Amino acid sequence: MKKNNFFDWTIYLQEELTAVIDIPQKKMVILEKAIELNGLLWIDDENNLQIKPTWDCVISVNHQNRSVTIRHTETVFNIEE
Repeated sequence: MKKNNFFDWTIYLQEELTAVIDIPQKKMVILEKAIELNGLLWIDDENNLQIKPTWDCVISVNHQNRSVTIRHTETVFNIEE
């Protein structure tokens, strides 16, 4: 898992995912190797973390540690394609 800092949150992504962070806009885009958009995270006007996945994934939120883990569904449930 790759660890990314996103304001006061820690975002863990599977190795094949890449995070691109736009600090002024408070947005993080998640991409795969093929530059395919996989999701968007942002901090809204009330300082809430918002998540919009665009693929079949499992998102685990640990509010105590302020961390988010994002994994492909296939990985979580050991589904072979």
